[in-house]
Amino acid sequence: MLVIDPDVEHRSEDFDLDPEVVRAVWRMETAHFWFPSRNAWIARALERAGVAPAARVLDVGCGSGAVAAALAARGHPVVGVDTAEVLVRKAHERCPRATFVATAIARLDPALGPFDVVGFFDVLEHLDDPLALMRDAIAHARPGALVVATVPGVAALWSALDVLYGHKRRYDAGQLARTFAAAGLADVAEHGLFRLLLPLMRVRRAHSTVPGDLEAQRRLILADLRVPAAPVDALLRLACRLEARLGFEAARGRPGPTLLATGRVPGGRATGTGGPW
Repeated sequence: MLVIDPDVEHRSEDFDLDPEVVRAVWRMETAHFWFPSRNAWIARALERAGVAPAARVLDVGCGSGAVAAALAARGHPVVGVDTAEVLVRKAHERCPRATFVATAIARLDPALGPFDVVGFFDVLEHLDDPLALMRDAIAHARPGALVVATVPGVAALWSALDVLYGHKRRYDAGQLARTFAAAGLADVAEHGLFRLLLPLMRVRRAHSTVPGDLEAQRRLILADLRVPAAPVDALLRLACRLEARLGFEAARGRPGPTLLATGRVPGGRATGTGGPW
């Protein structure tokens, strides 16, 4: 199902919708090693929390549906919400079995919930006030629901690319967990992912200043969005699989280019998940 709120408003400073950049992101989502690797970590986080495939997921800031499609393929009923209509339409094209709504989370129809899982996948870093979004989204969750988020990590990696992508921050270890706690979540845990890629990230994020010319800015973004050559991509996929074998405990409390946090909505035990909570 696809629902378009006629009054939806998208803030371009949160995520630029330059058509060529959007097409480059879509190519990455289907061919770049990072996306399936991140999705595998997200799926593992849900499994460790006892979330079974029947659990209903709210994907906040779903973009063009890269995570929503992966979760739907695992059997989760998914509702994705985003303010960017062009991305929501792409998400629906990618995953017709899910429900996608172009609207602000505060305007989401409560009848679509309540949800067993609320996810923010590379969303919070775009916001001046991530807590406001989290609280609006958690209002659609069941008591005891799982909340999970990924964000860019390691503040020292901040570069011109973060500025051009509309990031407000990169999170050092512990910061995402503190944000979860400030949102009133319980049983918070944070994990640093893609740690084996940190040296490569330091090289790729060496751009310290934003070019003044708009075309130069676009070229910098498009260069960063290129999919690696097949042998390089395969090698990086292997590195991610090797890190994943170490498991969540090895990543807990560690810094990483991506941070993943989980927490629970207080107030009881979620139902309809088929797993322990």
